[in-house]
Amino acid sequence: MQRGYALILAGYIGWGLFPLYWALLTHVPALEVLLHRMAWSLPLLLLLVGLSARRRSQVRAALASWRELRWLALTGLIVSFNWGIYIWAVANARVIEASMGYFLTPLMNVLGGILVFGERLDRLRVLALACAAAGVAWYIASTALVPWVSLLVGSSFAAYGLLRKKISTNAIPGLLIEILLLLPFTLAAILWLHGRDEARFLKLDFATDFWLVLGGTVTVVPLALFTAGARLLPMTTVGILFYVTPSLQFLCGWLWLGEALDLDKLIGFCAIWTGLAIFSYSLLRPGETRVKTG
Repeated sequence: MQRGYALILAGYIGWGLFPLYWALLTHVPALEVLLHRMAWSLPLLLLLVGLSARRRSQVRAALASWRELRWLALTGLIVSFNWGIYIWAVANARVIEASMGYFLTPLMNVLGGILVFGERLDRLRVLALACAAAGVAWYIASTALVPWVSLLVGSSFAAYGLLRKKISTNAIPGLLIEILLLLPFTLAAILWLHGRDEARFLKLDFATDFWLVLGGTVTVVPLALFTAGARLLPMTTVGILFYVTPSLQFLCGWLWLGEALDLDKLIGFCAIWTGLAIFSYSLLRPGETRVKTG
């Protein structure tokens, strides 16, 4: 259990500090950062899969299944969109708004469970969803702006998680196949940028090139830590500890990157946090099922 806590918290903290990393590349267009993030994730993913007989077996099984490949192609598109919109949010000083999306993700997963899997909610979880919806409604009413970054980040991440439930391939081998399926388009887009002389990679300075290349490792390592820790802990614990990630992202945007936090945003966040607290309590009640990941 202690090892599980250490691993999963390391992964969540890594994700939570993402804004500080992507802020190093705000002078590079978000699309190019995304393309290099995907391309440079591949070497480490190949290494992690190559070192594990279980992961190699899962990759072979997935490649032999047309159904599995179709689902992985779809989830690959969704996760790349999620990565891209988050990188754009950091570059455009929308980290706080993006963090709201990850706060909303667990509640969006609940909503998705109702719509997709026909799950039923008790009164506490209905109340949790109502609080979160009230927070978003207050945000929209007070600013006259739809928090589309939050909604896109949260809904894409929730959709990725829900669709992954339909896929038997685990996280690391699954991400490898997702990246491989998109690799021809990724490389073609990188070459297209270079052909138009719009690429920043190899054109500016060593630091820019280094951060772009390291982005692959920064992407894969927290995921590897998360998957290792999740196998050792109950899923309720895994879900509740996830709030470390958006909390750190929120603090990064507010305290380190200097984004404004006005009263209306704070009220909206307080309503969402209340919903999360109620939802977390509903998970911890006696009788809740606690299942370890495989």
